[in-house]
Amino acid sequence: MALSPKLTARQTQTLALTPSMRQALSILRMSAAELDEFARAEAARNPFLLRAPPPPVAPASTAAQADMEARAAPFQEALSGQVALMGLAAPVAALARLLITELREDGFLDTPLAELVAAWDVSPDDLDTALAALQRCEPAGVGARDLRECLLLQLSDAGLDPAEAAQTVDNLTLFAAGDVAAIARALGLSPRAARRRLALVRALTPRPIAPQEGDSAPPALPDLVLERRPDGTMTLHPAREALAPLYLDEALAARALQDDFARDMLERARALLTALAQRGRTLARIGDWLVEHQAGFLLHGARALRPVTRAAMAQELGLHPSTVGRAVAGKHIDIDGRLLPLSRLFSAALPSTDGPLSSFTLQQRIAEMIAAESPTAPLSDATIAAVLNAEGVDIARRTVAKYRLQLRVPGSAMRRRKAALAGIRGDARVRHTRP
Repeated sequence: MALSPKLTARQTQTLALTPSMRQALSILRMSAAELDEFARAEAARNPFLLRAPPPPVAPASTAAQADMEARAAPFQEALSGQVALMGLAAPVAALARLLITELREDGFLDTPLAELVAAWDVSPDDLDTALAALQRCEPAGVGARDLRECLLLQLSDAGLDPAEAAQTVDNLTLFAAGDVAAIARALGLSPRAARRRLALVRALTPRPIAPQEGDSAPPALPDLVLERRPDGTMTLHPAREALAPLYLDEALAARALQDDFARDMLERARALLTALAQRGRTLARIGDWLVEHQAGFLLHGARALRPVTRAAMAQELGLHPSTVGRAVAGKHIDIDGRLLPLSRLFSAALPSTDGPLSSFTLQQRIAEMIAAESPTAPLSDATIAAVLNAEGVDIARRTVAKYRLQLRVPGSAMRRRKAALAGIRGDARVRHTRP
């Protein structure tokens, strides 16, 4: 059989983003501090951009710094390089690269896949395949959608099969207590294997991508500022005064058009200014929506927080959910001089006899119950769930455990152990000082 070369024409559809679209998406996700640094760099390299000197900004309070999300060095290029080496089908590879742009700075993916399917008009199966490919990248855990999935991915990367990884994560309380005998019984392991599993769990990280040691995060700057007017009304507007604004050097632009030079840099400058203006309009719309739907929180604090979601806001504002996700991620709101993550104003609804209850308000209630417990008789997750059920909140023990972990509070066994150790040390100090 003879082989002969031939040419064929074939039409295919692939997802592609223009450079200007990529820049707009990147700018929308930036926090105020990141955008300020980016503006400095662009003004330095592009002669068509001028930058006004910024007004003085008061340093953020300690509480605001504690609320800042962890930041890491840029990692998108490294992930894209790994995806390129996987030999994926073109549509799946394109989706994997798009998912990389959706990752938070710590490597988590907090935008639901259903929202991305609707926003990008793609096949759910292809998106699942792309996410699985992304989650095979290094560092282990990248692309996880919550802490549990992050730990499962790390354990699987360490050699555990899915069943062993799930069993390990389900017994984190035992690992936190360091009880090798209890771990061996619960997981059916020998004492030696239980010790190895304990060492493996202690090597896990809560974030796929941790801030690099020695890196200093930029100072916290507000993205939205609450203004209270004398007549009692409120506005939540973008904090333009916290950034050094960029503007076009009109004289130089006119010369460039007349003499036909540096057209590409001029177009880049205009595209950047357009993206900055779009970011400002999006934040302004989000601010107006929050004033309307979270007025109680802005007036009275966390206990008046309403359960609202990013998806609900996206639907009412006519925006793609992924656009809202980028606009909220990493942003901060200035409420009477205190900086809070903008994400704090969004939470899921939990049913209760008094109406829907926000998950954040419920976390605060759980924190109050644990703070008031007896050190020698700490409340178990089941007990907390029973108390909340009696108060009219429909919540399961597993949900209580999830919120407790988000509050970084150890389980009741660990709290009891710490209280006992503190009592032993106290008795030792008394015996040591007694004449």
